Amino acid sequence: MGDFLRRLYFLFNRGKLERELQNDMEVHREMMDEEGRRDFGNPTLLRERSGEVWGWGWLERLLQDVRYGFRILRKNPGFSLVALLALGLGIGANTALFSVVYGVLLQPLPYAQGNQLVVLRQHFSRSSAANMGFSVKEIRDYREQTRSMAEIEEYHQMGFILLDGRQPSEVRTGVVSAHFFDMMGIKPYLGRFFTEADDTPGADPVLVLSYSFWKSHYGGDSSIIGRHFRMNDKVHTVIGVLPPVPQYPRENDVYMPTVACPFRSSQKMMEDRNDHMMGLIGRLKPGQSLKSGMTDMAVIASRLEKSYPENYPAARGFTAGMDGLRSELTRDVRPMLLVLLATAGLVLLIACANVANLALARMMRREQELAVRAALGASRGRLVRQLLTESTILSLAGGAVGLFLAAQCLDLLVTLVGRYTTRAAEVSISAPVLIFTLLVSVVTGLVFGSVPAFSRRVNLVGALKEGSGATTLKIDTNRMRNLLAMGQVAISFMLLIGAGLMIRSFIKLQNVDPGFHGGHVLTANVPLNFTRYPHQQERKVFFDRLVPKLESLPGVQAVAINSGAPLSPGSPFKQPFSIENRPAPGKESRPEANIEVASADAFRLLGVPLISGRFFNADDINKDHPVVIISRGLARDYFPNQDPIGQRIKVDMDEHWFTIAGVVGDVKQYGLDKDPVDTLYAPFSLYPDGTTLMVKTAGDPMSFVPQLQKAVYSVDPEQPVTDVRTLDQLRGQNLELTRLTSTLLGLFAMLALTIAATGLSGVTALLVSQRTREIGIRLALGAQRNEVLRMVVRQSMRVIILGLTAGIVGALLTTRLMNALLFSTPARDPLTFAAVALMFLAVAMLASYIPARRVTRVDPLIALRSE
Repeated sequence: MGDFLRRLYFLFNRGKLERELQNDMEVHREMMDEEGRRDFGNPTLLRERSGEVWGWGWLERLLQDVRYGFRILRKNPGFSLVALLALGLGIGANTALFSVVYGVLLQPLPYAQGNQLVVLRQHFSRSSAANMGFSVKEIRDYREQTRSMAEIEEYHQMGFILLDGRQPSEVRTGVVSAHFFDMMGIKPYLGRFFTEADDTPGADPVLVLSYSFWKSHYGGDSSIIGRHFRMNDKVHTVIGVLPPVPQYPRENDVYMPTVACPFRSSQKMMEDRNDHMMGLIGRLKPGQSLKSGMTDMAVIASRLEKSYPENYPAARGFTAGMDGLRSELTRDVRPMLLVLLATAGLVLLIACANVANLALARMMRREQELAVRAALGASRGRLVRQLLTESTILSLAGGAVGLFLAAQCLDLLVTLVGRYTTRAAEVSISAPVLIFTLLVSVVTGLVFGSVPAFSRRVNLVGALKEGSGATTLKIDTNRMRNLLAMGQVAISFMLLIGAGLMIRSFIKLQNVDPGFHGGHVLTANVPLNFTRYPHQQERKVFFDRLVPKLESLPGVQAVAINSGAPLSPGSPFKQPFSIENRPAPGKESRPEANIEVASADAFRLLGVPLISGRFFNADDINKDHPVVIISRGLARDYFPNQDPIGQRIKVDMDEHWFTIAGVVGDVKQYGLDKDPVDTLYAPFSLYPDGTTLMVKTAGDPMSFVPQLQKAVYSVDPEQPVTDVRTLDQLRGQNLELTRLTSTLLGLFAMLALTIAATGLSGVTALLVSQRTREIGIRLALGAQRNEVLRMVVRQSMRVIILGLTAGIVGALLTTRLMNALLFSTPARDPLTFAAVALMFLAVAMLASYIPARRVTRVDPLIALRSE
């Protein structure tokens, strides 16, 4: 049957084929330059030139291949444009993400011997805190006993009120020991850094400004050195400005020596071994490794445990260790970046497979051209080199497009990543990124170019006898094309599964009940100056004056005070407690609860439900009979079979017994993805330690910000208002990392699906157009259009279903790596797999149906006459 169709086709088109063959030979002879013709006419010269490996001959031949490649690509604008777009998107995604990964994860720290900098930590293994900080006495112990550390410097962050003659502001203050900047290897941009004399009791208070704070608040004024500011009721002198480098471990506005911090230098802090507040950063000695440093820390911790058993009970499992500073700074963002980079790599693989498949299908149209070149003397190596040159040219052009696209979206990525690591400031299109883009472009060109170049041999006799449109489809070519299509489908499906899981996880996280209602609630922190309000009574008087002013504002429905706004950054403040008339457990196994302060209207304003008992009221001011409210989780854990109302508990930090007055619903205070913490609520009227205002409004909460600030300044003109946000904004920020990961994964997955669908549609259209005459003959011999349409679609869908099967297996094997990013969503969620599979089948069927339907609607006579 095949021979009969071929003879029938040749009978209709014999004259036309002979004319086309003659025209093709003339065109390809014109494309050969004068030197190439002389080479063809002189076999000896050809052999000599083929051996010129280190001479200039290779360059001349390369330039000839490049010129010819440009002409070929220019003559095929449709293929070139589609391939350029696919490669540009794939390479651009990889370039953008690699620039972030390199700047954040791979690039050495911008400090002298940054790989030797480590973060020290200690904790009780049976406690939930990963790092409980260090006390002053412990810092002295580690400095004296360490054998692996060359230097150990301390750091902690505080918020202090800075008065410089302008509007009062709370500044993030890094409290560091004298040689902190020297250990980091930083040189001052202006002035000098701290010395031993600055960190000695009785020294004049001094400050070092960060570069960003100096620029934003003082316009880069070089006369800032020597200027005096008031902070902590003391006059501080500016002695230096940091250079524009990322700050570690956190961004700060100003820095002060430890002796200037009133909390760090207090007598209690100096003498209490259990008062942990500081962090430690150190530098390993030359020749010491992270492993030896961890061993050294463990040995010191063991000595402390034996020397001070009352401070480090053996049952609590006291231990110490360390981690590299670079690893510590990227801990939160590393999983997301690695998943996104792997996703971008898969997108590039799909783009490569797509372009390779298009090039392979296009090779069938070029088979006669290659046969003509082979007949004129071109060797197989020369033809392969030409095809690889064309693919590399196209890939390099795609790399240029990708680099442009990466540069356009880099600022957005830096802004997003900057919320989770200070290293985001180091991200840029640097020389390593450019080298990466170049290598990816070249490798990509060789990868997708090698498929058509090595997939088949030119059948010289057959190609010269047959028309390009009727070139026989060889079995190996079909197999390669099908494998590429299957690969695109499989990888696209895996990406869609990953995106589907993240989106499903995000939806579940978004629908979590936080235990409160945040609509129309404005929150603001009012950090009272401890030098002006050192006692609880003075703080209570401040808020007693402020709250009525706010409640009298039009549109304000309620005002409350809390320790901190729900979902704001922070960690639980846990304290051990005892329950009256119960045997006292060992010190290491005592129950713990998070301590919060709330005013009488706080629960009503937030909509926290009352489970039993009552809320706080105005009568809860008797310190001899104080009351508390507990969370439902605490009641369930410690009063499972009895009514907690009326029971009494005692917290370690207070000498009084507190009577439980009520039980309220659990609140997800520290994150939507975290379980509620057992919480004790103390009345603000007795313990006015809360500094967070919550204002419920009738309209847009942010429109009340100026009135809120005016009310605060009317009570104290030197009191700043900070962290002004709505509860809805806090909820959105809590979802931000999951939303970002879901969005980027979704974009990459849809990009992969688009590339795959476009590739499948393009290849199907190209192959169907090459079978136009065959289809015309089938129609002329009586075949029904629907039958032909089903035949073409069935052939395409067979490949798609095989690829989908491979994708399902791959997804089942790899999605478990995403467990750390998922919330309440199994990595093998059947609903996600089913939904993605159905969507992919629908898109793939549509991509195959459209070109197949177009060709089956062609008139048989036109199909038989078409070229």
